[in-house]
Amino acid sequence: MTLFELNDEELRDPRDFGFLIEPLYYKQGLTDRDNVLVREGVLKRLQTARSRLPEGLNFKIWDGYRDLRTQTVLYVGLYKKIIRRRPLLTYKEAQKEVEKFVARPSFAFERPSPHNTGAAVDLTLVDRNGQELDMGTFFDHFDIESYTKHFEDSSEGSKEYKWHMNRMILYSVLIGEGFFNFPDEWWHYSYGDVFWADEFEEKALYGSAEI
Repeated sequence: MTLFELNDEELRDPRDFGFLIEPLYYKQGLTDRDNVLVREGVLKRLQTARSRLPEGLNFKIWDGYRDLRTQTVLYVGLYKKIIRRRPLLTYKEAQKEVEKFVARPSFAFERPSPHNTGAAVDLTLVDRNGQELDMGTFFDHFDIESYTKHFEDSSEGSKEYKWHMNRMILYSVLIGEGFFNFPDEWWHYSYGDVFWADEFEEKALYGSAEI
């Protein structure tokens, strides 16, 4: 994938489009940026998706564009956690576990890290009071419970069933607008990055916003 038709499209603040933000990586001290930025075209598509949400719901975005320094910090940090928990893993095995949840930092122009394009977003749903809907795990809970459809076989009426239904509200409206969901993370969606391009056999629309 070498074609990035909209590579120069502006990075915008989601609040200008009526969305809530909470820059969690800034709060965690992992980045110096105290804002969230996303490609303008992606935000416009999110606006359309929001119009299809049940009344009173909105999107809250935790992360969008991510510089390579922050991507590296996240990658190495998760690698260290996995090695501490499972010290007998080989380097390749540990790397595979890390990349279930955090993409390897890529400096390759033709295949940039998804968040580095500004076309990937980590987000959730909030009610009219700004309270997050319960999705069963927190953001960046790097385990099988974070898989988008992990709770799909839950019994109706259980808390797990409610978590699944909340995830499916998010999933259905965004998939309906052409977004790609990374299946190991219920919060991660993208439009126009390399993951999206791979899924839909298209050319990537957005390259790195940094390189």
